[in-house]
Amino acid sequence: MTGMMLLAVVAVPAAAAAAGSIRWLRGRAPVLGAAAALVATALAGVLAVTVMVGGPVDMVLADPDGQARAGLVVDHVGAVVLLLVCTVSAVVQAFARRYLHGDPAAARFAVAAGALTAATAAMVTAATLVTLAVAWTLSGVVLCRLVGMYRPAPSAVEATRRTARAFLVGDVALWLGVGLAVASWGDLDLRHQDDGTLGGVVGTVVACSLVIAAAVRCAQMPWHRWLPATLAAPTPVSAMLHAGVVNAGGVLLVKLSPIVGASPVATHLAFAFGAVSVVAATTIMLARPDIKGALVHSTIGQMGFMLVTCGLGLYAATVVHLVAHGLFKAALFLGSGTAVQRHVTHTLAPPAPRLTRARTVQVAVVAGAVAVAAVGVAAWLLPLHAGSAALLVFAAVTAARLAWGWLRRHPTPGALVAAMIVVPGAAVAYLAVVDAVTVVLGPSLPAMEPAAVSAWALMAVLAVLVTAALLFHLAPAIGLGPWRDRLYVAALSAGQQRTPTTAPTHLPRPVPGPRPAPRPEGARA
Repeated sequence: MTGMMLLAVVAVPAAAAAAGSIRWLRGRAPVLGAAAALVATALAGVLAVTVMVGGPVDMVLADPDGQARAGLVVDHVGAVVLLLVCTVSAVVQAFARRYLHGDPAAARFAVAAGALTAATAAMVTAATLVTLAVAWTLSGVVLCRLVGMYRPAPSAVEATRRTARAFLVGDVALWLGVGLAVASWGDLDLRHQDDGTLGGVVGTVVACSLVIAAAVRCAQMPWHRWLPATLAAPTPVSAMLHAGVVNAGGVLLVKLSPIVGASPVATHLAFAFGAVSVVAATTIMLARPDIKGALVHSTIGQMGFMLVTCGLGLYAATVVHLVAHGLFKAALFLGSGTAVQRHVTHTLAPPAPRLTRARTVQVAVVAGAVAVAAVGVAAWLLPLHAGSAALLVFAAVTAARLAWGWLRRHPTPGALVAAMIVVPGAAVAYLAVVDAVTVVLGPSLPAMEPAAVSAWALMAVLAVLVTAALLFHLAPAIGLGPWRDRLYVAALSAGQQRTPTTAPTHLPRPVPGPRPAPRPEGARA
């Protein structure tokens, strides 16, 4: 019964997409798609409860010895991610029914959204490596269709071209790794991966191929330009893309963590991709003047942090950020239409008081003290686990930035008291959530691999970033003001899309006409 329910989660959105593509049902496609997504969400919720109580559920075609050849399986991690995929799809498609009402592309969106939901659900619950790769490629093809739903508009054509070109790189890397893995080990049964046989040179090549595929789908540098190009798509497409599709890289690395975690080269490669993208994308985000452009580069930075956690072996933290980012970014994109009103409110608010140099130093010291207190309270209240050092470093930096922003805006004793209460509470809540998720998802998550990047690497990166941030803020005082301005201009320019012009490169020469009669002397010009 539960196996048929798992199959229905994938089949129902696919059936709705197929029905919506029929000519005489095309007008009902948005209703069919939203209803199918709601049914899939309900089934995913029941499956999540079943898995948490009774263990994994599968629906596979297996050999007599039990080796899976094709099929679906949902474990603790898969249940959480599957519920996220179906929920986001249901919310976005319900929103799109009103947003795209009367739009000729509404039916095309509903059909493609249903197909994308089915392909993503199949990828999340794939029971074999080949099944996962097939679903991965199908989801990329459908996404290109969604991005270009307003073709032949030049912006839609350019977005489709960039997305398809980037996805081709990632899919080639993935299929090279899958082909090498199948040739060496056979089609892996993802229900039980034996990490003792996945090492060596072959394991390293396969793991690096998986990391490259994940980095491309997560829009990590240098393959990030396809994601800003998708701003040409309507808001529901952006919400589904940023809340679901870009998370596929994290899902891939978590599902295949025994392969990736066994290779030091792969874990350090994931860490490097993520760290570079976090810094560059966040810098561009802070310079972007438009709300959707800022959200796009925020997504790139968040995906970079997700790859960093994968490189550190913190898979529970990866799942937490994956789910939180999906829900948060979907809400931001669906509410981006109110950005103008929020901007007006922010503009009319009184400006933040300008602080003297001495007061700025005081605020910085107090913010650092608040961060240390927050992490100290969290370390005292919560049990420490293998990844606590890296998470504590991240929590400390985040707490310091939060306290700095709050106290700089409100440098009052009341604000200081509020920061001393709220910031430690937020740090404790974050670490408690990660710890609880680690326990709940423990049966489906591997222990921290010895090949994972050490917390010292993260601390070194954060030390460099903190030093750079201090130099940026103190640039005018130490004679580096022009360099800060150049950095701002470079970040602003990097966030702009360079689309080719549609005008002809060689304009025809004008046809000579009759020359105007000479103007009489004394006439007014």
